Amino acid sequence: MSDCTISAGERELETPAPVRFVHNDRFGAAEAIASEDFDALLGARPDILKSFAENGDLCWTVQTWCRLRDMGVGGIEIATEPAEGRINLAKSKTLSRAGADPSLFQVSIQADYPRVLWAQFHIQQNTDLLCEDGALQYLWPQAGIVPRDESREGVKRVGFLGKLDGNLAGTAEQWSKAMEARGLEFVVQPPERWNDYSDIDIAIGLRSFGNARHSRKPANKLLNSWIAGVPFVSGSDSAFAQVGTAGMDHLLAHNLEEAVSQIDRLRSDPGLYRDLVEAGHRRAKTFSVERLASQWVALLEGPISARHRQWEAHLPREKRRVRALGAAQAVVDTGKSVGRKLLGRKTEA
Repeated sequence: MSDCTISAGERELETPAPVRFVHNDRFGAAEAIASEDFDALLGARPDILKSFAENGDLCWTVQTWCRLRDMGVGGIEIATEPAEGRINLAKSKTLSRAGADPSLFQVSIQADYPRVLWAQFHIQQNTDLLCEDGALQYLWPQAGIVPRDESREGVKRVGFLGKLDGNLAGTAEQWSKAMEARGLEFVVQPPERWNDYSDIDIAIGLRSFGNARHSRKPANKLLNSWIAGVPFVSGSDSAFAQVGTAGMDHLLAHNLEEAVSQIDRLRSDPGLYRDLVEAGHRRAKTFSVERLASQWVALLEGPISARHRQWEAHLPREKRRVRALGAAQAVVDTGKSVGRKLLGRKTEA
């Protein structure tokens, strides 16, 4: 990948070095970077909207640069390679693949992946993973959300919006049969419609049955439902409890039977349905694009800048740290790779 660096801005970030978002140049990245209005581009290009919906690297790096650019923030760059003299931010998977480099200051956006031991700072999407050298930053809501059609009456369609693999407890067939038994339709929206809640009456978000916290996962399925005006039935994800309150702005279920019971409640109690929608709209304001962008500015100018100053003041020690932790992580990553091959897996061990 070529290292094409582009800067943005009117209001300069107050950081000790320019901020650089490092991305993997997936489909839609170049168009988003070249656009004058990120939301307008997504509205005009469903294929690019789909790409941003499916790809975490685009969501965390390119989208963040575009959002800050559209707010007139300067002192930020976007490129496909990190550089010295910069505060480099990249997905943890990108950092792991590149390996440790003692000459660089690197911020790991951990998202759903394992911790990169040698990174100087860690951005988390779930408070379960917070450590002394990290901070919380929520993932952007799904772009271009189409809210539930206000003309719809009652509960007829229950939907799941997201990747099925590892994100939906049970099977789609189980959910379909359970809904059919009650005269309801269960739909799994395709990626190009993960933003479309227009014909969805209830959204579900159970990644597994039971009490698993899914500590690497974000709260976005709940946030998106709030924005869309659709009641949400959640599983036990810690992220949902961190941003919402079960019984007030969403309903909680631990298994299929409990989920069906909660759906029945919403069908039979229009007041409860309305209360959840109204509470969701109030909570959604906290996670608006404007507020999240402001939080990004505060994060970059605050704890990340402070960590960079500390790193710069103790470079010999910091370089030794990166070498040692990089070597340790290389051993761990090699072991995982061997394990995946033995198990016949292509995904992270």
